Amino acid sequence: MRRRWSDAVTENFSYKVVALFISLILWLTILGRRDFVLSKNVEVDLVTAPGTHVVAQTTDHIKVKVSGPRAALKKFMESSLSQNINLDISQKGEGVVYVDIPLNKIDVPLGVKILGVRPNQIQVEVVKIKGDENDEQKGQ
Repeated sequence: MRRRWSDAVTENFSYKVVALFISLILWLTILGRRDFVLSKNVEVDLVTAPGTHVVAQTTDHIKVKVSGPRAALKKFMESSLSQNINLDISQKGEGVVYVDIPLNKIDVPLGVKILGVRPNQIQVEVVKIKGDENDEQKGQ
């Protein structure tokens, strides 16, 4: 019995070692290619026209859902550049304004895909600064 078991292990030993290495390489390749999904909170900074400012907004941050390889997602989660999105609403004027979140403003590393943004629109109330009205009357 002992002889047969050792013969089974040592018979075609080189083929078995090669098969083991090939299976390990395939396993590591497939494990590394699996995409992961993560979410990250990103702050929204609004740029208004001179003489106006934001009085209220529905939220000051958005949740970005991304997928990609583990290494690229780690780089995205640790990067401080993608912590803020600057949106220019100076052309929108005063009053209640709806601001869409453009996906191209979100900076992601190569290999990372943006799956979604929540909320994809922010409601903002923009008003004129009171000090500017007094300055205009003084000038006239």
